[in-house]
Amino acid sequence: MIHDLRVNSHGYPGFFEGPEEENIRKWDRILKRMEFLFREANEDTCRKKNPYEAEHNLAQEAFEAKYGMFGEKLKTEEEIAREMREHKHRLYMMDDVPEYAEISKKWLAVEGELREYRDRCLKQAMELMTKYFRNLWD
Repeated sequence: MIHDLRVNSHGYPGFFEGPEEENIRKWDRILKRMEFLFREANEDTCRKKNPYEAEHNLAQEAFEAKYGMFGEKLKTEEEIAREMREHKHRLYMMDDVPEYAEISKKWLAVEGELREYRDRCLKQAMELMTKYFRNLWD
């Protein structure tokens, strides 16, 4: 929507001061920034990617094939019996198994950084959206 407004815009906010050409360029920069920030806030369209994604996915597939989705095959008979008695279930993840722990930790660390980046982008986009809300139609 913002991309379409930017490309097809016929004006700019009335409170801009300055020559018309300068105001048009300023409005274009603001809309371009909003478009960029909203795209970056979305996991699917964000230009930053986790460099460990492919390796992590392969490790996840191997882990699940070997131990089950939540590591069910790692449980001892004693654990299974205790789970039945206590109605509590332990879920094993990749970082519980040494051969998958390193890639899991690397992937998770980057995922956290990416989530923080996308959250910052969303916050900035929403601040611009709030500031210029009444000007987002032509």
